[in-house]
Amino acid sequence: MPRIGPLSTSRKVLLAIYALVLALCAGFIAWSHASTYAALRREALTHLGSITSTLAGQVEGAHVHRLLDKYGSRGALVKNTQDAWYYVMHEHLRKAAASNGLESPILVLSYDSLDQELQIVATSGTEPRFRERFDRGQGRLLGDYFKGGRVDPEQASAHGDLMAFDTIVDGKGRVMGIVLAETPLATVHAAAERILWRNVLITSGVFALLGLLLFGSVGRWLRQQELDHTALMARHGHVTDSIQYVRKLQNALVPSQDAYATQFRDFFVMHRPKDLVSGDFHWYHRIGPDQCLVAAADCTGHGLPGAMLAGIGCSLLNELVTTSPERDPAELLHLLNERLIGTLHQQGRRSGAGDGMDVALCRIDRAANEVLFAGAFRPLYLVQEGQLTVINGDRRPIGGAHHGTDRHFTCHRLAVRPGDRLYLFSDGYVDQLGGPDHQRFMTKRFDDLVMHHQHLPLRDQGDVLERAFLDWKGESEQVDDICVLGLEV
Repeated sequence: MPRIGPLSTSRKVLLAIYALVLALCAGFIAWSHASTYAALRREALTHLGSITSTLAGQVEGAHVHRLLDKYGSRGALVKNTQDAWYYVMHEHLRKAAASNGLESPILVLSYDSLDQELQIVATSGTEPRFRERFDRGQGRLLGDYFKGGRVDPEQASAHGDLMAFDTIVDGKGRVMGIVLAETPLATVHAAAERILWRNVLITSGVFALLGLLLFGSVGRWLRQQELDHTALMARHGHVTDSIQYVRKLQNALVPSQDAYATQFRDFFVMHRPKDLVSGDFHWYHRIGPDQCLVAAADCTGHGLPGAMLAGIGCSLLNELVTTSPERDPAELLHLLNERLIGTLHQQGRRSGAGDGMDVALCRIDRAANEVLFAGAFRPLYLVQEGQLTVINGDRRPIGGAHHGTDRHFTCHRLAVRPGDRLYLFSDGYVDQLGGPDHQRFMTKRFDDLVMHHQHLPLRDQGDVLERAFLDWKGESEQVDDICVLGLEV
């Protein structure tokens, strides 16, 4: 048994599947990480927005205005408890920052028109930063501040924080300031990376199990399948070699087309096995300068069983004509039937007793302008002066025990003239399925084909029959072996 190496087909298939699944999962994890990060960022911005929205409703716009009027210089407030209005505002911010776990302080900002800058009014931190300049993202915040809008929640500030704010208005609806909440973008990154590594660990575990499954159970199964396939191919190769050798032996038994050229001016032989070897065969034996025996036979089955019967039939005919060259075709068929039944031990048997052959056998005497014909389920076609005459054989086969062992056949004596044509054939041609309705070719079409092309030499007529068969068959499978023999007397 051949050894399956490390680069066997099964291993390559497993590695390809494993790599494909790995690539798909890696792509899915990357897509999932990007989606998770975007979702966490949106969630953080939404959370910040809800904080600022709540605080904007809690912080009084009038208090912001009064603080700015009361303390006009930077750093005027040094403690959160220094001013009651500031203390109340600071407590709102501190509680919101604590309850929401914000790392960065929440700020109340206001725009100073004299200094043209945003300034911190209040903070949730432990120390006041009253009137400090607020620089981060100022350009964007100023625009939204004037419009009384909100920071786009899909944008982060230039310094790497996520920011959201709401406007603080007084009783008259005037914008007094903004509440700004922010969180470091690194926090979102860290949360997304934790989920990423969790997914990577889970996927690694799944891949480890998948690898064990693929290279374990499935791998063993695939390797066994490959071993079985290799062994099957080896056996198939041996069978094919054997069939090729049988074909070589069959070609040695069946006469070549050159043999017919020694006695016939014009002829064709159409022999198309269904498989490599055939259960149909044609046979020729020269008796004298102007006498010969010609046959076309159809054995039971096709392929190797049919080829074995065909080989037996050829051998028996060669033996009979050598020992009894003077016998007519009917006597030869009678002897052939006895010898085949004896060779196959079919006397009194039922199982396998149907194996045999149908034969059309002619003795052609060109000197006497005479043809003797006998048939076992096969006819002879004779074309004289453009007229077709069909001489049917007897309805009993050669071999088999279903019709009794002692069978006699009718010998037909036909007068012929030079130029007359004889056709012997098996039933494979007329039984072929095909055409537009996938039907049998039928004998009527074959007869019309033969007669319609009588003006052609037989070699050309053989080509016509070949093309017609292929056209009719089309893409369909050939159903049986085919043997057609055309001879001009």
